[in-house]
Amino acid sequence: MDEVGTPDSSRIWDGAALRAGKVVEKSKEGFRQFLLNHFDDADILLNKQRMVERSALATNNALPLQAMQDISDTYIGIAEKITGRKLDVSQRPKEEIITVLDQEYGLIR
Repeated sequence: MDEVGTPDSSRIWDGAALRAGKVVEKSKEGFRQFLLNHFDDADILLNKQRMVERSALATNNALPLQAMQDISDTYIGIAEKITGRKLDVSQRPKEEIITVLDQEYGLIR
C-alpha cells in the first residue's frame, strides 16, 4: 500500500486561496516541473527504460540550493498547516538522522 494524502501522492491546494478564486497548489509538482526543465533531456526522468541514465544524472549533477530550499519550504508549510503549529526545523538534520539510525536502530556501523 502506498501513502495517501501526502505531497508525494496527492495534490494539496490552499483552501483560503481557492475560495478567493486563486489556485495555489502545495505538492511536489513544482519541483517535478523544475527538474523536467532543468535538464536537457527530460525523457531520462520520465522513461523507466532509462534508469541507468537517470541514476548517472542524479549522481553527476548537483541541484541548485534554491531549488532544494523551495521544495523543503513547500513540505514544511504543508506540515505546519496540517498540525497548526510551527515546525521545529533542525539545523543539523543529517547528523540527527545518523544518530537516530545508529542509536535507536543500530543501522550505522
